[in-house]
Amino acid sequence: MKTKGFALLVLLFLLTAYTAGAEEVWYPQMPEEMPVISIETMDGSNHFADAYMRDHKLQGLIHYVDALITVEGTDVQAEKAQVKARGNYTLEYPQKSIRIKFENKQNMLGLNEGQAYKSWVLLAEWKDLSRLHSPIGLFLAQNIVGTDSYYCTDYCFVHLYLNGDYRGVYLLVEQQEVNPGRVDITEPEAESKEKHIGYFMEYDAYFAEEAALPQGDPVFEVYHSGMEGEQYGYTVKSDMTDAAQLRFLRSYMTRVYRICYSAIRENKFYVFNADYTALVPVENMTAQEVIGQAIDLRSLVDMYILHEIVCNPDVSWSSFYMSVDLGKNGNKKLTFQAPWDFDSCFGIRSGYESNQGRYALYAANPWFQLIAGQPWFTDMVKERWAELKAMELPEKTLELIGAYGDMYNDDFDRNFERWPQRIREGNHELIEELNQYTNHRQAADYLYRWLDARFEYLDQKWQ
Repeated sequence: MKTKGFALLVLLFLLTAYTAGAEEVWYPQMPEEMPVISIETMDGSNHFADAYMRDHKLQGLIHYVDALITVEGTDVQAEKAQVKARGNYTLEYPQKSIRIKFENKQNMLGLNEGQAYKSWVLLAEWKDLSRLHSPIGLFLAQNIVGTDSYYCTDYCFVHLYLNGDYRGVYLLVEQQEVNPGRVDITEPEAESKEKHIGYFMEYDAYFAEEAALPQGDPVFEVYHSGMEGEQYGYTVKSDMTDAAQLRFLRSYMTRVYRICYSAIRENKFYVFNADYTALVPVENMTAQEVIGQAIDLRSLVDMYILHEIVCNPDVSWSSFYMSVDLGKNGNKKLTFQAPWDFDSCFGIRSGYESNQGRYALYAANPWFQLIAGQPWFTDMVKERWAELKAMELPEKTLELIGAYGDMYNDDFDRNFERWPQRIREGNHELIEELNQYTNHRQAADYLYRWLDARFEYLDQKWQ
């Protein structure tokens, strides 16, 4: 087995190689010793992290509990917070993800350039035997989406203890939320009825369930004309202070889709009026031009490339985020950002294992399905892919898989000593090959081979 010292040399090579004449690649924090986070609940119980299942969430029974949080070796020492189990179907797994809400803003391990926030998330990633899907997915996201100045969470591996009980390896990430330095859009003033604010939303198959929760987020539906496959609604993740804002947002999103559909399918061209309440027909404009006035196309290109690389089954299901900022200093365009949820990616799900073909292009995602096949959009994808190749992003991504394995091999082994049932019982969603594996190294090797072939296939299509 390679040593951590060797892994550090590999990491130093990754940080310095291939940068001449190309944009510098972003890298996550990889401390030699995996950091430790401790959560002490006020009642001394781990019930909040063990007892709840998805049905409990649907019944509105999952609540925050008071706790103290310590991050070893940092200024976060016994800080007051609230914690709860989080997720949807992942609540069915024994090792559950956890939402943290501090009483006072804290920075966690220097993430996001040291900025302090109240809300953070610990991802359990139970399904992923390699432990690397979210780190590699987010590495790609940071270098595709993040380098274009769209928001993408920072992250770091940690060991977690609950009331002194070791709970395994988690991935510390940021909460997907509106906040300066995260999704930075205009927030409404208290009790304001102003409609021209910032909105952050998720295309979400769970939208109806969310609407039924006692304190669920606001939701709305848009009919996506001509879309093949089942359609879902949108869950609003930003604050609204008046019911009319939700109605306005639904109308706005309906009109954005109408601009795109009319230009592509009907050869009719529209733009918004001054207050975004109606569409105005225009002449002497192309489909790309009118769509580009309504949508931040660079953000859609980035998100498309990312999800095409990883073959994310959730891209047509949930965790597909977008925003629009209609405030005074906003960009006034539908913007796709905050990529999330990579545990089912990279060919591990039964029925999604192929590393050939263009998955995101044909997925039941209304925005990709309508726009991504257009020749002008493909040209934009090829141009962006050439930039990413100049960064040596495919090579560096594959090298990072190895560096993570070398650095944290013993830590991952320790995780599965704590949760041996993950290896013993497998996971019903995965392809048969992966359920035959007995350690994280085999799953990481599968990830490397699958992604290497995926890069090669897409490079042939996007030359």
